[in-house]
Amino acid sequence: MTLRRSKVYGLALLVLACPAKVTAQDDDARILVLKAQKAHGGRETLNKYRAAQFKYKGDVDINGMQAKVEGEVFYNFPDRMKNVIQVDANGMKIVVQQGRDAKGLWVSVLGMTQEINDKELLDEMNESMYVEKVVGLADIDDKSYKFSTIGEMKIKNKDTIGVRVSRDGRRDVTLWIDKKTHLVVKSENRGKDPFGQGGEANQEKYFFDYQPVSGVQSPRRMEVHHDGKRIMELELTETRYHEKLDESQFNRP
Repeated sequence: MTLRRSKVYGLALLVLACPAKVTAQDDDARILVLKAQKAHGGRETLNKYRAAQFKYKGDVDINGMQAKVEGEVFYNFPDRMKNVIQVDANGMKIVVQQGRDAKGLWVSVLGMTQEINDKELLDEMNESMYVEKVVGLADIDDKSYKFSTIGEMKIKNKDTIGVRVSRDGRRDVTLWIDKKTHLVVKSENRGKDPFGQGGEANQEKYFFDYQPVSGVQSPRRMEVHHDGKRIMELELTETRYHEKLDESQFNRP
């Protein structure tokens, strides 16, 4: 009887201990994410700028073919995006435009614009913009987010801690945060190209050379990997933040 009772007490203590451990982990992860929010510019500044535009240039792997790219991307969060890209592949230059506007997704190649009437791809674009929003840390202190630490790792010669960001109805996003500066070194999430260029992959973005722009710490370089393979390396040549971009910025060609 004594042995059975001790087992029951032990089990009860284990059950009671587990929630406490999870709560502590969530609290520690939340504190770390809030430190990252502060390091990137602070809640007030990050929430002020709900729109952004970036000019970039770099190299991209398109189905095994290497190409040079140069372009500019515009965002009005949470649901507007336009990307204007000039691709230089084997001496042939092509201008591609992609966007999300009030009507939905569209893509334009060589001046020919096509509507993308695919709910699954539209949902994927919504997830993609949600990931960008999480990485931007603007409202990351909202109580609807849940956090858990997933360990430590050295990434690009920086000691980082991984925090998994969860929210009901959304895919998880992992942020790898520099232990010293609290800047985001890497983001990671599962997803696929919302414009239909390939299947689902583990999407990783690496951020380098942070500099302040309008009070926001912003990377000057980034790499994009799919399933561990580098597919894009970009230099962000110009970054601008806005409270809101005019809707005309997202017009179709």
